[in-house]
Amino acid sequence: MRSLLLFSSIICCFSYSFSQWTEPENSNSKKEVSHSFYITSNVGNVPFNEAQKILEQINNASVNDNEATLLLIGNVLDKEGFSSHDDEQNEVKNNLKPIMNLWDNFNGNVILTPGENEWLKDAPQSIDDLESFLQDNSKAKFWPNDGCPLEKETINNEVVLEMVDSQWFLEDWDDHPYINEKCEHKTRDQFLAEFKDDLKDSQGKTVIVAVYQPVMSNTKVSVIDKMGGFTPESYQNSQNRQLRGRMETIASQFEDVIFVSGKDRNLQYLEDDGIPQIISGALGDTDKARALKEEHFESEKQGYAKLTVFKDGSSQVEFFKVTDNTSQSIFIKTIKRERLSVDEISYPKKAYGATTKASIYTKEETDKTGFYKFLWGDHFRNLYSKEISAPVLDIEELPGNVKPISEGGGTQSRSLRLIDDNEHEYTLRALRKSAVRFLQTTAIDNHYVEDYLKNTIAERYLLDFYTTAHPYAQFSMNELSESLGVLHANPKIYFVPKQKGLGIYNEDYGDALFMLEEHVGDENKTFETFGKPNDILSTTDLRMELRESKNAFVDEPSFIRARLFDMLVGNWDRHQDQWRWAEFKTADGKKRYEAIPRDWDQAFPKYDGPIISLLKFSFPLLRKMESYDADIKNVKWFNFSGYPLDKTFIKKANWEDWKSQVDFIQENLSDADIESAFETLPVEAQDESIETIKKNLRLRRDGLESIAKSYYDYLSNFEVVLGTEDDDEFLITRKPGGITEIAIAKDSVVFQNSYNNKQTNEIWVYGLDGNDTFTVEGNGEKPIDIKIMGGKKNDIYNFKNTKKVKLYDYKSKNNTIVNSKSRKWLTDSYDVNNYDYQKRKYHENIVFPSIGYDADTGFRFGLKIVLQHMGWSIILLRRNIP
Repeated sequence: MRSLLLFSSIICCFSYSFSQWTEPENSNSKKEVSHSFYITSNVGNVPFNEAQKILEQINNASVNDNEATLLLIGNVLDKEGFSSHDDEQNEVKNNLKPIMNLWDNFNGNVILTPGENEWLKDAPQSIDDLESFLQDNSKAKFWPNDGCPLEKETINNEVVLEMVDSQWFLEDWDDHPYINEKCEHKTRDQFLAEFKDDLKDSQGKTVIVAVYQPVMSNTKVSVIDKMGGFTPESYQNSQNRQLRGRMETIASQFEDVIFVSGKDRNLQYLEDDGIPQIISGALGDTDKARALKEEHFESEKQGYAKLTVFKDGSSQVEFFKVTDNTSQSIFIKTIKRERLSVDEISYPKKAYGATTKASIYTKEETDKTGFYKFLWGDHFRNLYSKEISAPVLDIEELPGNVKPISEGGGTQSRSLRLIDDNEHEYTLRALRKSAVRFLQTTAIDNHYVEDYLKNTIAERYLLDFYTTAHPYAQFSMNELSESLGVLHANPKIYFVPKQKGLGIYNEDYGDALFMLEEHVGDENKTFETFGKPNDILSTTDLRMELRESKNAFVDEPSFIRARLFDMLVGNWDRHQDQWRWAEFKTADGKKRYEAIPRDWDQAFPKYDGPIISLLKFSFPLLRKMESYDADIKNVKWFNFSGYPLDKTFIKKANWEDWKSQVDFIQENLSDADIESAFETLPVEAQDESIETIKKNLRLRRDGLESIAKSYYDYLSNFEVVLGTEDDDEFLITRKPGGITEIAIAKDSVVFQNSYNNKQTNEIWVYGLDGNDTFTVEGNGEKPIDIKIMGGKKNDIYNFKNTKKVKLYDYKSKNNTIVNSKSRKWLTDSYDVNNYDYQKRKYHENIVFPSIGYDADTGFRFGLKIVLQHMGWSIILLRRNIP
């Protein structure tokens, strides 16, 4: 019996080992290598001889590589960290030099990324110092730099390395007064948006995401860690789950993304929703893990991982255990290329004429019962399944040898980016929106669900909700924009059949209605329709430009006209990505930026049906969705999405400036112009809905002054004044008649404006970076309430008049407050001290349906009223209805 048990145990152990050895024969030996990555971590957490053992084996293995990179993912330092004080750095530097000598012998590039230890002392200043020391004294690159969250490095034509500082995300920012001072991204949401943009821009390549914290792991954790642990670094901590979930979900929307990490002190290979995760941190005392799936791998042996990316787009990960002075391969896994190759695509033989009939939806999709339409409304549902005659687009016949290069990454639209031989780019966007993409990017952003939402009730209801937008009225915007002198692209409707011109995208695109337009980007800055500017910037880049220099400014008259145009056509959906900015040099050497609005698909909407009305009543954020008619019911809610940029870019305009743009629109948009614009729509779409839209457009144009005045009054009630990243001098003067004048000087006056207490109740002044001086003087009556946020550096506050002015600054910094009677709040709160253009004052009340049950009273139905003020929620009333 004992022999039998022993034999069974041996067989079991052998079987387990064999199950992890998935590829005993290397089937990739004949493939051409694009680049190899050797991955390890935690070299600072172990004695030098332990790190030496691993790094020497890696160096030996790299000798025969032509293109290779050593990735040390976190914890190059020990648990004492790295001080920002010079006199405390010498010992750490001396400890690092032997490790640096080792990695300098690697045959290739060496890249270090931050881990937990790099943030232990004085970060991000200490990270900046560490980066300088390492890069000045070894061949290593330390990325991301400056304590920022993200860095992208193009390795070659087939491979991109995306480096993420996960500890930046997990840290309590209130503990780091100088965090993000040198960073483009000031919030976690901005970082995640940029991470997604980087993956989108890297389509067609294999993307290696190097991040210290793994997005998935089979490492065994304690009961306390399973409950969330005590620190954000705990795997099940809520903030850690948020980071992991968001990054994995974003990566799931793109092809050929591989995560490599080093926090866990073991070797692992995992997959989830097609996303591979490699963990290689097995130095010193290792952690146990358990492979939960047959295709997963784990080992607590000391060792490292090698990831080889081949030119055909596939990859191979190989794990090695290191014992004494030898390395032994213990697991090999081929990671198949996800994106299709041209050889794998088949093209249909169906022939089309110059035009063909097509619709956005099928008849079955828009065939609803009378009761359904009573509850949800009619919308423009019938137009979505009505066939129109559209020209057929053969991409290969377009001038300039146009070809697709990548997919778009919108929240609900499906699009392709095209490029021609002159490097001009175009966008091909499907008229049928993607409901599952919207749900993935907006409602469920922490776990990949797209494949599970297809053909579900949620998808069907959302597809039907999309019919609240008129499918073709947006194509009138070309001529309407031209009449008003608003810069614009020129979208046109086509039927795009499956074809060779779609390349590898033929499988997912084609045989549907699309619109083709010029892409609004710097590659098309020579186009007349964009004004032939010197450059074209994104909104994010423009905001950075305005922070860095007062020699850059937004052309407020043209931006006001573009925003009034939005109100004229009922386009409420105006977030920052729906703008681009044309840069023009002025005679005095400054940069003037003129708005280029994008995406008009929410113009002229129709939100009928009692259920939608109930949803808007219960959820204030939906109140911006107004049905298009002769007037705007509530300019505050209608402009909810556009308000942050209005506050950011409209700084000095008074009512006369707004009124002049109203006059311009009324004088330049005639009834004939309106008729001409809508005659460009497909003939089949020119039904009674278009006649109603044209009538309301004429009425709204004639009443535009009232709409503009209402919004101007709302916008002027609260003002924001921004300094620059340099040293600024703010002079705030209280004048008679309730006037407050604010001037900003930097060698000369770069900003000056006056505010009237009859219009403005409160002003927020941000010094941003730099050693700023804030002076308040004058004794004018009834002064406007002012809040001054000094910002990053050491500032001087000289309040000669302390009435209705309060300063906010870091408690840990050495600021100078001249007048001891000055009202102040000194706190190291990141949110209080830092400018966020989306921060706003708001008040709202929400009425929720309430339902409950208990054994004493049975079922309860009722209403719950919640008041929100600046983010605080108060339950004002809970009334049960028997």
